[in-house]
Formats: sequence, structure tokens, C-alpha cells
Amino acid sequence: MTPLMSFWPSVYKKISEQVKLIEYRRTFPKECKIAYMYVSKPVKAVCGILYFGDKHMLLDWKKQYSNNSEIIDRINESLEKYRYGMEIKGFQKIKPITLDELRENVLGFVAPQSYLLLENNKPLAEYLERNIVLIGDKIENDFSNAYPEHICKRY
Repeated sequence: MTPLMSFWPSVYKKISEQVKLIEYRRTFPKECKIAYMYVSKPVKAVCGILYFGDKHMLLDWKKQYSNNSEIIDRINESLEKYRYGMEIKGFQKIKPITLDELRENVLGFVAPQSYLLLENNKPLAEYLERNIVLIGDKIENDFSNAYPEHICKRY
């Protein structure tokens, strides 16, 4: 499944700068390997593509790192809002597709609160596919030293 996911501008920046390597959500679509990034106010545009790796349950990490009180504190705090963490394996910047463009060209388009599935909105999927213009090279993240430092990391 391919979602259009909503992100705060500050989160988009951290992902694009390879500071944030794991995306946390209460739920992710099944078999989600790629997502388009809708960046909320004041940007209000689709600005990137995420490539996901493994999905982790925060409760599994809690068991795995039970001997590390700092990580357990971070996980417990995150569990108030989230259940899963998805590895951000890659990021591709694209030429922004603005909210106005989307509303003009995709009947009934409304920016997602969390995410919407492109499989459930063929006109949106087709519009994005036709209008994506890549900017620069795809950024690949290295996870060889990501754990446990990046688990529920506070930014």
C-alpha cells in the first residue's frame, strides 16, 4: 500500500537532513514500502518520497532494551502516542506539488491528517505519478549504527 502521509515542516527537514531515521505512527498501511510526503502549513505541498525498511513494534523494543533505563523512558513516552516505528531507508526530494495544484487537478482533494492511501484514490495516484519531478539524488540512510541510539530519539 502506498500512502500520502502528512508531516510537519520541521519533521520533513529532519528527514531530509538524515537526522530522523525512524518514523513513528500509531498505525502504518500494510506492506508499506514507499510513501509520498505531504508537508503541512506553511508549506502545504507534496515535497518528497520516503522509502521504508523494517517496521518495529515499540513494545518489542521495550522488551529488547529492558536493561537500558534511558531507552525505556523514551519508549514509554512514545507509547503514549505511537505503536510502531518504520525505518526510513531512503528519501527523495521532489519539486513541490502545492495544495492549490492538487485541489485544482484532483476533484475533492483534501490534505491528509495522518495519511490517505493512493490505492483508494486513483485520480490522486495518477496525478502524482504524472507530475513527480525528482530533485537531486535519492538519499540512502545507513542503519549499521542506528540502534539503539535512534529508538524514540528526542529531537
